[in-house]
Amino acid sequence: MKKMKFVGLIPAAGSGTRMYPFSRAVPKEMYPILGKSVIEHSIENLREGGVEDIFVVVGHQKGALMDYIGDGSVFGVNVAYIHQTQRKGLGHAILQGKNWIRGPFVTLLGDSFIEPKKEINNILRLHEKMKPIATVLLFKVKNPTGYGIAKLKKIEDNYGAVEKIKEKPTLKEAEEFKVDEEYYALCGLYVFEPKIFDYIEKTKPGIGNEVWVADSIQLAMENGETVYGMLLSGRYLDIGKWSTIFEVKKQMLDMFDINELIREREELAKKIKDNTG
Repeated sequence: MKKMKFVGLIPAAGSGTRMYPFSRAVPKEMYPILGKSVIEHSIENLREGGVEDIFVVVGHQKGALMDYIGDGSVFGVNVAYIHQTQRKGLGHAILQGKNWIRGPFVTLLGDSFIEPKKEINNILRLHEKMKPIATVLLFKVKNPTGYGIAKLKKIEDNYGAVEKIKEKPTLKEAEEFKVDEEYYALCGLYVFEPKIFDYIEKTKPGIGNEVWVADSIQLAMENGETVYGMLLSGRYLDIGKWSTIFEVKKQMLDMFDINELIREREELAKKIKDNTG
């Protein structure tokens, strides 16, 4: 069987109001975790999965991010930028890729990443095997109200077909999404077929008058499309708000050899300096 070639799409146009005052001056995706901006960690995730061609969706005040990543060559990938003129939700951000993406693609949020990064390979192989319109990565949460959550029909070998999805449910609404007394939330990593764009275009604005990709996935399922969910084996790290940032830093410090990280950063700095003079 011929291996699928995936394109990457990183939405990074959000304003980051939950990270003020930092994000008033610097894109939230530029926040440094162990010497690397968050979006660099996201790029590493995609590269680990063999994704070499990446589109980054940017908006107002994202010049520093574009200066940092450049064409992506220093990070071993090819990066192009898509400008989102209006912020209308994650679904709308993903829709910006419609005119550029023709095959299967991986969406990873620009302020989120997965550790260990090799985890991405599991979801890509599952998508190749099952060939659904979407495969979503899920993790357990205690309070489902701040997430999009999914109900799996049956969990076998760490994955299952998705029965339904809902964005930011109330506790009462979330009850019917429990699987073995657990809530499973979307964690910012999605694998899509390009047909998802058609459903995003048909999705009406939801919470906050934004277009949510969870609603688009639900719409696709209601139209007979198949969606799979895979349970995260590693850790999902969300750098979207101050309440999680310092916990993430602590976790990362415990996971890596600091001296090795220093050597890697110094080698990259030298490579950039040599290339730019």
